[in-house]
Amino acid sequence: MIDSKLWLVVLIAPLLSSNAFLVSTVGPVQKAVGCCRVQQLPPHQLALKMAEINDSYNDDNDDDDDDDDGYISDEELGDWRTFRSTLVGNGLSSPSLTDASEEGNSEGGNISKSEEAKEKKVSANVELLFSQSDRLGEEYLSGAWAHEAPDVEVGGLVVRLPLEAEIHKSKGKSLISKELMKRMNTEDEGSSGSSYLSLGSDDKSSSPSPNLSFSLVAARTLLWYKKAQKLIEEEMENISNLANEKGEIDPRQLEPKSESLLNLYLDNQNSWQEVCLVTNRDAAKGSATTFVINRPMAFSASQGLARLLLFGSAGAISDRVPPSQTQLLVKFLNAFENICAVYIGGPDKMDEPATLIHGFEDLEGAEEIAPGTKIYKGGINAAIDGIMSGKYNPLDFRFFVGRHEYKDGELDIAVHASKYQPIACARPIVLKQCMQLPKPLWHEVLELCGGELKELSKLELMKRDDIQEED
Repeated sequence: MIDSKLWLVVLIAPLLSSNAFLVSTVGPVQKAVGCCRVQQLPPHQLALKMAEINDSYNDDNDDDDDDDDGYISDEELGDWRTFRSTLVGNGLSSPSLTDASEEGNSEGGNISKSEEAKEKKVSANVELLFSQSDRLGEEYLSGAWAHEAPDVEVGGLVVRLPLEAEIHKSKGKSLISKELMKRMNTEDEGSSGSSYLSLGSDDKSSSPSPNLSFSLVAARTLLWYKKAQKLIEEEMENISNLANEKGEIDPRQLEPKSESLLNLYLDNQNSWQEVCLVTNRDAAKGSATTFVINRPMAFSASQGLARLLLFGSAGAISDRVPPSQTQLLVKFLNAFENICAVYIGGPDKMDEPATLIHGFEDLEGAEEIAPGTKIYKGGINAAIDGIMSGKYNPLDFRFFVGRHEYKDGELDIAVHASKYQPIACARPIVLKQCMQLPKPLWHEVLELCGGELKELSKLELMKRDDIQEED
Protein backbone atom coordinates (compact mmCIF):
# COMPACT_ATOMS: atom_id res chain seq x y z
CA MET A 1 0.00 0.00 0.00
CA ILE A 2 1.26 3.48 -0.85
CA ASP A 3 2.18 5.49 2.20
CA SER A 4 -0.24 8.28 3.04
CA LYS A 5 2.56 10.80 2.75
CA LEU A 6 2.64 10.07 -0.97
CA TRP A 7 -0.87 11.43 -1.49
CA LEU A 8 0.56 13.96 -3.93
CA VAL A 9 1.49 11.17 -6.36
CA VAL A 10 -2.00 9.72 -6.09
CA LEU A 11 -3.49 13.19 -6.44
CA ILE A 12 -2.10 13.78 -9.90
CA ALA A 13 -2.54 10.21 -11.10
CA PRO A 14 -5.71 11.06 -13.06
CA LEU A 15 -3.76 13.76 -14.88
CA LEU A 16 -0.93 11.52 -16.05
CA SER A 17 -0.67 11.19 -19.80
CA SER A 18 1.08 8.41 -21.72
CA ASN A 19 4.36 10.23 -21.10
CA ALA A 20 4.00 9.71 -17.39
CA PHE A 21 5.14 12.23 -14.83
CA LEU A 22 6.23 11.65 -11.29
CA VAL A 23 6.08 14.21 -8.52
CA SER A 24 8.82 13.43 -6.05
CA THR A 25 8.97 15.10 -2.66
CA VAL A 26 11.50 15.86 0.00
CA GLY A 27 10.45 14.89 3.50
CA PRO A 28 6.83 14.70 4.63
CA VAL A 29 4.54 15.94 1.91
CA GLN A 30 2.73 18.24 4.33
CA LYS A 31 5.98 20.24 4.59
CA ALA A 32 7.20 19.76 1.05
CA VAL A 33 4.49 21.00 -1.26
CA GLY A 34 6.56 24.10 -1.92
CA CYS A 35 9.62 22.11 -3.00
CA CYS A 36 8.15 19.64 -5.48
CA ARG A 37 9.91 18.93 -8.73
CA VAL A 38 8.45 17.21 -11.75
CA GLN A 39 10.44 14.57 -13.60
CA GLN A 40 9.39 12.98 -16.89
CA LEU A 41 9.77 9.21 -16.77
CA PRO A 42 8.80 6.33 -19.06
CA PRO A 43 5.71 4.49 -17.76
CA HIS A 44 7.58 1.33 -16.78
CA GLN A 45 10.04 3.34 -14.69
CA LEU A 46 7.24 5.26 -12.99
CA ALA A 47 5.87 2.21 -11.17
CA LEU A 48 9.35 1.15 -10.06
CA LYS A 49 10.15 4.64 -8.81
CA MET A 50 6.89 4.89 -6.85
CA ALA A 51 7.56 1.54 -5.20
CA GLU A 52 11.13 2.63 -4.44
CA ILE A 53 9.98 5.85 -2.78
CA ASN A 54 7.29 4.02 -0.85
CA ASP A 55 9.81 1.48 0.49
CA SER A 56 12.16 4.25 1.55
CA TYR A 57 9.36 5.98 3.46
CA ASN A 58 8.41 2.74 5.15
CA ASP A 59 12.02 2.12 6.19
CA ASP A 60 12.51 5.67 7.43
CA ASN A 61 9.26 5.83 9.34
CA ASP A 62 9.24 2.51 11.24
CA ASP A 63 9.47 4.45 14.47
CA ASP A 64 6.39 6.49 13.60
CA ASP A 65 3.93 3.61 13.52
CA ASP A 66 2.02 5.06 16.43
CA ASP A 67 1.35 8.28 14.50
CA ASP A 68 -1.95 8.68 12.71
CA ASP A 69 -0.26 8.65 9.29
CA GLY A 70 -3.19 6.96 7.60
CA TYR A 71 -5.35 10.07 7.76
CA ILE A 72 -4.88 13.40 6.03
CA SER A 73 -7.28 16.14 7.01
CA ASP A 74 -8.72 18.62 4.56
CA GLU A 75 -6.49 21.31 6.08
CA GLU A 76 -3.35 19.25 5.39
CA LEU A 77 -4.55 18.40 1.91
CA GLY A 78 -4.92 22.06 1.10
CA ASP A 79 -6.49 23.51 -2.02
CA TRP A 80 -5.61 20.60 -4.31
CA ARG A 81 -7.91 21.91 -7.06
CA THR A 82 -5.85 25.08 -7.38
CA PHE A 83 -2.66 22.99 -7.26
CA ARG A 84 -3.98 20.80 -10.07
CA SER A 85 -4.93 23.84 -12.15
CA THR A 86 -1.35 25.09 -11.80
CA LEU A 87 -0.04 21.75 -13.07
CA VAL A 88 -2.42 21.86 -16.03
CA GLY A 89 -1.57 25.49 -16.75
CA ASN A 90 2.12 24.60 -16.87
CA GLY A 91 1.80 21.65 -19.19
CA LEU A 92 0.79 18.61 -17.13
CA SER A 93 -2.42 17.34 -18.63
CA SER A 94 -4.68 14.35 -18.92
CA PRO A 95 -5.05 12.38 -22.17
CA SER A 96 -8.27 14.28 -22.89
CA LEU A 97 -6.29 17.53 -22.94
CA THR A 98 -3.44 16.39 -25.15
CA ASP A 99 -4.50 18.25 -28.28
CA ALA A 100 -5.13 21.49 -26.45
CA SER A 101 -2.07 21.43 -24.23
CA GLU A 102 0.53 20.45 -26.82
CA GLU A 103 0.46 23.99 -28.14
CA GLY A 104 0.53 25.65 -24.69
CA ASN A 105 -2.15 28.29 -24.70
CA SER A 106 -3.53 29.35 -28.05
CA GLU A 107 -1.54 32.56 -28.05
CA GLY A 108 1.72 30.62 -27.99
CA GLY A 109 2.80 31.15 -24.40
CA ASN A 110 3.36 28.77 -21.51
CA ILE A 111 1.53 30.76 -18.86
CA SER A 112 -0.61 29.43 -16.06
CA LYS A 113 -4.28 30.35 -16.16
CA SER A 114 -4.06 32.59 -13.11
CA GLU A 115 -1.00 34.43 -14.45
CA GLU A 116 -2.68 34.86 -17.81
CA ALA A 117 -5.75 36.37 -16.14
CA LYS A 118 -3.62 38.79 -14.14
CA GLU A 119 -1.80 39.99 -17.26
CA LYS A 120 -5.03 40.83 -19.04
CA LYS A 121 -6.73 44.14 -18.49
CA VAL A 122 -9.85 43.98 -16.35
CA SER A 123 -12.73 42.82 -18.53
CA ALA A 124 -16.23 44.25 -18.51
CA ASN A 125 -17.39 41.10 -16.73
CA VAL A 126 -14.88 41.65 -13.93
CA GLU A 127 -15.85 45.30 -13.63
CA LEU A 128 -19.46 44.22 -13.18
CA LEU A 129 -18.38 41.65 -10.58
CA PHE A 130 -16.61 44.34 -8.54
CA SER A 131 -19.76 46.46 -8.60
CA GLN A 132 -21.61 43.52 -7.05
CA SER A 133 -18.98 42.19 -4.62
CA ASP A 134 -15.52 43.59 -3.92
CA ARG A 135 -14.64 40.42 -2.01
CA LEU A 136 -15.48 38.10 -4.87
CA GLY A 137 -13.96 40.48 -7.42
CA GLU A 138 -10.62 40.41 -5.62
CA GLU A 139 -10.78 36.64 -5.36
CA TYR A 140 -11.49 36.39 -9.07
CA LEU A 141 -8.58 38.65 -10.02
CA SER A 142 -6.17 36.88 -7.70
CA GLY A 143 -6.76 33.46 -9.19
CA ALA A 144 -9.58 32.81 -11.63
CA TRP A 145 -8.90 29.58 -13.50
CA ALA A 146 -10.69 26.89 -15.42
CA HIS A 147 -9.55 23.83 -17.34
CA GLU A 148 -10.97 20.69 -18.89
CA ALA A 149 -11.47 17.82 -16.47
CA PRO A 150 -11.27 14.14 -17.41
CA ASP A 151 -14.46 13.34 -15.53
CA VAL A 152 -17.47 14.93 -13.86
CA GLU A 153 -16.62 16.17 -10.36
CA VAL A 154 -18.63 17.79 -7.58
CA GLY A 155 -17.83 21.48 -7.33
CA GLY A 156 -16.92 21.59 -11.01
CA LEU A 157 -18.93 22.40 -14.10
CA VAL A 158 -20.37 20.66 -17.10
CA VAL A 159 -20.87 22.95 -20.10
CA ARG A 160 -23.01 22.26 -23.15
CA LEU A 161 -20.93 22.01 -26.30
CA PRO A 162 -22.05 23.51 -29.64
CA LEU A 163 -23.75 21.16 -32.07
CA GLU A 164 -20.72 21.31 -34.36
CA ALA A 165 -18.48 20.09 -31.55
CA GLU A 166 -20.94 17.38 -30.48
CA ILE A 167 -21.07 15.96 -34.00
CA HIS A 168 -17.29 16.12 -34.44
CA LYS A 169 -16.27 14.76 -31.06
CA SER A 170 -18.77 11.89 -30.99
CA LYS A 171 -16.60 10.12 -33.59
CA GLY A 172 -19.20 8.22 -35.54
CA LYS A 173 -21.68 7.51 -32.75
CA SER A 174 -24.50 8.88 -34.93
CA LEU A 175 -25.25 8.81 -38.65
CA ILE A 176 -24.58 12.51 -39.01
CA SER A 177 -21.27 12.14 -37.16
CA LYS A 178 -20.25 9.33 -39.51
CA GLU A 179 -21.01 11.62 -42.45
CA LEU A 180 -18.77 14.32 -40.96
CA MET A 181 -15.95 11.82 -40.46
CA LYS A 182 -16.30 10.84 -44.11
CA ARG A 183 -16.05 14.48 -45.16
CA MET A 184 -13.09 15.09 -42.88
CA ASN A 185 -11.20 12.42 -44.78
CA THR A 186 -11.79 14.08 -48.12
CA GLU A 187 -10.74 17.52 -49.37
CA ASP A 188 -13.40 20.02 -50.41
CA GLU A 189 -13.30 20.35 -54.18
CA GLY A 190 -12.14 23.74 -55.35
CA SER A 191 -11.65 25.13 -51.86
CA SER A 192 -8.58 26.58 -50.22
CA GLY A 193 -7.64 26.74 -46.59
CA SER A 194 -8.44 30.45 -46.49
CA SER A 195 -12.10 29.73 -47.31
CA TYR A 196 -12.57 28.44 -43.79
CA LEU A 197 -11.78 31.83 -42.31
CA SER A 198 -15.27 33.10 -43.16
CA LEU A 199 -17.88 31.90 -40.73
CA GLY A 200 -20.95 31.78 -42.97
CA SER A 201 -20.67 29.31 -45.84
CA ASP A 202 -22.46 31.76 -48.15
CA ASP A 203 -20.61 34.85 -46.98
CA LYS A 204 -17.61 34.77 -49.29
CA SER A 205 -16.67 38.37 -48.62
CA SER A 206 -16.41 38.22 -44.85
CA SER A 207 -12.93 38.55 -43.42
CA PRO A 208 -11.43 36.76 -40.46
CA SER A 209 -12.02 38.20 -37.04
CA PRO A 210 -9.04 40.23 -35.79
CA ASN A 211 -9.13 38.12 -32.64
CA LEU A 212 -8.96 34.79 -34.48
CA SER A 213 -5.66 33.14 -33.59
CA PHE A 214 -3.62 31.10 -36.03
CA SER A 215 -1.99 28.45 -33.87
CA LEU A 216 -2.12 24.79 -34.87
CA VAL A 217 -4.94 24.23 -32.37
CA ALA A 218 -6.89 27.12 -33.88
CA ALA A 219 -6.36 25.85 -37.43
CA ARG A 220 -7.49 22.32 -36.60
CA THR A 221 -10.51 23.59 -34.68
CA LEU A 222 -11.49 25.90 -37.52
CA LEU A 223 -11.22 23.09 -40.04
CA TRP A 224 -13.54 20.59 -38.37
CA TYR A 225 -15.89 23.32 -37.11
CA LYS A 226 -16.41 24.71 -40.62
CA LYS A 227 -16.98 21.27 -42.13
CA ALA A 228 -19.48 20.42 -39.39
CA GLN A 229 -21.23 23.75 -39.86
CA LYS A 230 -21.52 23.24 -43.59
CA LEU A 231 -22.95 19.76 -43.06
CA ILE A 232 -25.53 21.10 -40.59
CA GLU A 233 -26.59 23.85 -42.99
CA GLU A 234 -27.01 21.41 -45.88
CA GLU A 235 -29.04 18.92 -43.88
CA MET A 236 -31.26 21.61 -42.33
CA GLU A 237 -31.95 22.95 -45.81
CA ASN A 238 -32.90 19.46 -46.97
CA ILE A 239 -35.26 19.16 -44.01
CA SER A 240 -36.86 22.56 -44.61
CA ASN A 241 -37.47 21.68 -48.27
CA LEU A 242 -39.77 18.88 -47.12
CA ALA A 243 -42.19 21.33 -45.46
CA ASN A 244 -45.61 21.79 -47.00
CA GLU A 245 -47.40 25.13 -47.46
CA LYS A 246 -48.33 25.09 -43.75
CA GLY A 247 -44.71 24.61 -42.71
CA GLU A 248 -45.37 21.02 -41.60
CA ILE A 249 -42.94 18.18 -42.20
CA ASP A 250 -43.91 14.53 -42.39
CA PRO A 251 -41.17 12.77 -40.35
CA ARG A 252 -41.62 9.67 -42.51
CA GLN A 253 -40.06 11.60 -45.39
CA LEU A 254 -36.84 12.26 -43.50
CA GLU A 255 -33.74 10.38 -44.51
CA PRO A 256 -32.01 8.59 -41.60
CA LYS A 257 -29.12 11.04 -41.73
CA SER A 258 -31.44 14.05 -41.60
CA GLU A 259 -33.46 12.51 -38.80
CA SER A 260 -30.24 11.95 -36.84
CA LEU A 261 -29.27 15.61 -37.20
CA LEU A 262 -32.75 16.89 -36.35
CA ASN A 263 -32.82 14.93 -33.08
CA LEU A 264 -29.40 16.27 -32.10
CA TYR A 265 -30.38 19.80 -33.11
CA LEU A 266 -33.55 19.89 -31.02
CA ASP A 267 -31.76 18.43 -28.01
CA ASN A 268 -28.95 20.97 -28.36
CA GLN A 269 -31.37 23.88 -28.58
CA ASN A 270 -33.07 22.83 -25.33
CA SER A 271 -29.79 23.15 -23.42
CA TRP A 272 -27.94 25.69 -25.58
CA GLN A 273 -24.74 26.94 -23.90
CA GLU A 274 -25.74 25.70 -20.46
CA VAL A 275 -23.14 26.09 -17.72
CA CYS A 276 -24.04 23.71 -14.90
CA LEU A 277 -22.63 23.38 -11.38
CA VAL A 278 -22.32 19.76 -10.23
CA THR A 279 -23.48 19.53 -6.60
CA ASN A 280 -23.87 15.78 -6.23
CA ARG A 281 -22.59 12.66 -7.94
CA ASP A 282 -22.66 8.99 -7.03
CA ALA A 283 -20.65 7.10 -9.62
CA ALA A 284 -21.70 3.72 -8.24
CA LYS A 285 -25.41 4.52 -8.57
CA GLY A 286 -24.99 6.58 -11.72
CA SER A 287 -26.81 9.54 -10.17
CA ALA A 288 -25.90 13.22 -10.31
CA THR A 289 -27.39 16.64 -9.64
CA THR A 290 -26.50 19.83 -11.48
CA PHE A 291 -27.78 23.42 -11.42
CA VAL A 292 -27.75 25.63 -14.52
CA ILE A 293 -26.02 28.78 -13.30
CA ASN A 294 -26.44 31.01 -16.37
CA ARG A 295 -30.23 31.15 -16.76
CA PRO A 296 -31.43 34.26 -14.83
CA MET A 297 -35.10 34.23 -13.83
CA ALA A 298 -35.57 37.36 -11.68
CA PHE A 299 -33.56 40.23 -10.18
CA SER A 300 -35.98 41.09 -7.39
CA ALA A 301 -38.50 39.21 -5.25
CA SER A 302 -42.23 39.81 -5.29
CA GLN A 303 -44.35 38.22 -2.58
CA GLY A 304 -45.37 35.43 -4.94
CA LEU A 305 -41.78 34.69 -5.93
CA ALA A 306 -40.68 34.82 -2.29
CA ARG A 307 -43.28 32.16 -1.48
CA LEU A 308 -42.01 30.01 -4.32
CA LEU A 309 -38.39 30.32 -3.19
CA LEU A 310 -39.17 29.59 0.46
CA PHE A 311 -42.02 27.09 0.31
CA GLY A 312 -42.13 25.71 -3.23
CA SER A 313 -44.97 25.82 -5.73
CA ALA A 314 -47.55 24.75 -3.14
CA GLY A 315 -46.73 27.80 -1.03
CA ALA A 316 -46.71 30.09 -4.07
CA ILE A 317 -50.27 29.28 -5.14
CA SER A 318 -51.74 29.08 -1.64
CA ASP A 319 -54.06 31.91 -0.59
CA ARG A 320 -52.77 31.82 2.94
CA VAL A 321 -49.38 31.63 4.56
CA PRO A 322 -49.36 29.62 7.79
CA PRO A 323 -48.63 31.78 10.84
CA SER A 324 -45.47 29.81 11.48
CA GLN A 325 -44.14 30.89 8.05
CA THR A 326 -45.41 34.47 7.99
CA GLN A 327 -42.48 35.85 9.97
CA LEU A 328 -39.96 34.13 7.69
CA LEU A 329 -41.72 35.53 4.59
CA VAL A 330 -41.74 39.07 5.99
CA LYS A 331 -38.05 38.88 6.91
CA PHE A 332 -37.18 37.44 3.50
CA LEU A 333 -38.90 40.32 1.72
CA ASN A 334 -37.12 42.83 3.94
CA ALA A 335 -33.81 41.27 2.93
CA PHE A 336 -34.34 40.36 -0.72
CA GLU A 337 -37.33 42.28 -2.07
CA ASN A 338 -35.31 44.89 -3.95
CA ILE A 339 -32.36 42.72 -4.99
CA CYS A 340 -32.69 38.97 -5.36
CA ALA A 341 -30.73 36.83 -7.85
CA VAL A 342 -32.97 33.96 -8.95
CA TYR A 343 -32.08 31.41 -11.63
CA ILE A 344 -33.79 28.53 -13.39
CA GLY A 345 -31.60 25.65 -12.25
CA GLY A 346 -33.17 23.02 -14.49
CA PRO A 347 -36.40 21.24 -15.39
CA ASP A 348 -36.53 18.82 -12.46
CA LYS A 349 -38.10 19.40 -9.03
CA MET A 350 -39.20 22.91 -9.87
CA ASP A 351 -42.05 22.54 -7.40
CA GLU A 352 -39.64 22.34 -4.46
CA PRO A 353 -38.24 25.30 -2.47
CA ALA A 354 -35.28 26.97 -4.15
CA THR A 355 -31.71 25.93 -3.45
CA LEU A 356 -29.46 28.64 -1.99
CA ILE A 357 -25.83 28.67 -3.19
CA HIS A 358 -23.11 30.88 -1.65
CA GLY A 359 -19.53 30.97 -0.42
CA PHE A 360 -19.85 31.45 3.35
CA GLU A 361 -18.47 28.70 5.55
CA ASP A 362 -19.73 30.23 8.80
CA LEU A 363 -23.36 30.54 7.70
CA GLU A 364 -25.49 28.54 10.12
CA GLY A 365 -27.35 25.71 8.42
CA ALA A 366 -25.09 25.70 5.34
CA GLU A 367 -23.18 22.66 4.13
CA GLU A 368 -20.25 22.40 1.74
CA ILE A 369 -21.19 20.58 -1.46
CA ALA A 370 -17.85 18.71 -1.36
CA PRO A 371 -14.77 19.01 0.89
CA GLY A 372 -12.39 21.72 -0.26
CA THR A 373 -14.72 23.36 -2.79
CA LYS A 374 -15.67 26.23 -0.43
CA ILE A 375 -19.03 26.30 -2.18
CA TYR A 376 -22.01 25.95 0.15
CA LYS A 377 -25.75 25.42 -0.07
CA GLY A 378 -28.52 26.14 2.42
CA GLY A 379 -28.69 28.39 5.47
CA ILE A 380 -31.51 30.66 4.35
CA ASN A 381 -32.44 31.86 7.85
CA ALA A 382 -28.89 32.90 8.66
CA ALA A 383 -28.55 34.54 5.24
CA ILE A 384 -31.64 36.67 5.89
CA ASP A 385 -30.39 37.70 9.33
CA GLY A 386 -26.93 38.48 7.91
CA ILE A 387 -28.32 40.75 5.22
CA MET A 388 -30.59 42.59 7.64
CA SER A 389 -27.65 43.15 10.01
CA GLY A 390 -25.46 44.44 7.20
CA LYS A 391 -22.99 41.55 7.33
CA TYR A 392 -23.90 40.25 3.87
CA ASN A 393 -25.11 41.66 0.58
CA PRO A 394 -28.13 40.18 -1.24
CA LEU A 395 -25.92 39.58 -4.28
CA ASP A 396 -23.72 37.29 -2.19
CA PHE A 397 -26.42 34.65 -2.64
CA ARG A 398 -27.93 32.82 -5.60
CA PHE A 399 -31.32 31.07 -5.61
CA PHE A 400 -32.03 28.21 -8.00
CA VAL A 401 -35.51 27.02 -8.88
CA GLY A 402 -35.31 23.49 -10.27
CA ARG A 403 -32.27 21.43 -11.20
CA HIS A 404 -31.08 18.64 -13.47
CA GLU A 405 -31.48 15.23 -11.83
CA TYR A 406 -29.62 12.38 -13.56
CA LYS A 407 -29.97 8.66 -12.93
CA ASP A 408 -28.68 5.42 -14.47
CA GLY A 409 -25.49 7.14 -15.62
CA GLU A 410 -27.35 9.66 -17.79
CA LEU A 411 -24.84 12.45 -17.19
CA ASP A 412 -21.87 10.19 -17.89
CA ILE A 413 -23.58 9.07 -21.10
CA ALA A 414 -24.13 12.70 -22.12
CA VAL A 415 -20.45 13.47 -21.48
CA HIS A 416 -19.38 10.37 -23.42
CA ALA A 417 -21.60 11.48 -26.30
CA SER A 418 -19.80 14.86 -26.28
CA LYS A 419 -22.93 16.79 -25.36
CA TYR A 420 -21.27 18.17 -22.21
CA GLN A 421 -17.65 18.92 -21.33
CA PRO A 422 -16.58 18.54 -17.66
CA ILE A 423 -14.60 21.55 -16.43
CA ALA A 424 -12.84 22.24 -13.15
CA CYS A 425 -12.82 25.89 -12.09
CA ALA A 426 -12.12 28.34 -9.29
CA ARG A 427 -15.08 29.02 -7.05
CA PRO A 428 -15.58 32.72 -8.01
CA ILE A 429 -16.72 31.55 -11.43
CA VAL A 430 -19.49 29.54 -9.75
CA LEU A 431 -20.43 32.08 -7.10
CA LYS A 432 -20.53 35.26 -9.17
CA GLN A 433 -23.83 36.49 -10.51
CA CYS A 434 -24.79 35.98 -14.16
CA MET A 435 -27.10 38.94 -14.51
CA GLN A 436 -26.70 41.07 -17.64
CA LEU A 437 -23.10 39.99 -18.22
CA PRO A 438 -21.40 41.89 -21.06
CA LYS A 439 -19.93 38.57 -22.20
CA PRO A 440 -21.99 35.42 -21.49
CA LEU A 441 -20.61 33.08 -18.82
CA TRP A 442 -20.34 30.22 -21.33
CA HIS A 443 -17.79 32.20 -23.35
CA GLU A 444 -15.96 33.40 -20.24
CA VAL A 445 -15.47 29.85 -18.98
CA LEU A 446 -14.30 28.47 -22.32
CA GLU A 447 -11.83 31.31 -22.77
CA LEU A 448 -10.35 30.63 -19.34
CA CYS A 449 -9.89 26.99 -20.35
CA GLY A 450 -7.80 28.00 -23.36
CA GLY A 451 -6.84 25.68 -26.21
CA GLU A 452 -9.60 24.22 -28.36
CA LEU A 453 -12.39 25.42 -26.08
CA LYS A 454 -11.16 28.99 -26.36
CA GLU A 455 -11.18 28.70 -30.15
CA LEU A 456 -14.72 27.30 -30.01
CA SER A 457 -15.82 30.33 -28.02
CA LYS A 458 -14.36 32.65 -30.64
CA LEU A 459 -16.10 30.83 -33.47
CA GLU A 460 -19.43 30.87 -31.66
CA LEU A 461 -19.04 34.60 -30.91
CA MET A 462 -18.62 35.27 -34.62
CA LYS A 463 -22.23 34.11 -35.11
CA ARG A 464 -23.51 36.94 -32.95
CA ASP A 465 -23.65 40.67 -33.53
CA ASP A 466 -25.05 41.54 -30.11
CA ILE A 467 -21.75 40.92 -28.28
CA GLN A 468 -18.71 43.13 -28.76
CA GLU A 469 -15.52 41.06 -28.68
CA GLU A 470 -12.96 42.53 -26.28
CA ASP A 471 -9.46 43.22 -27.56
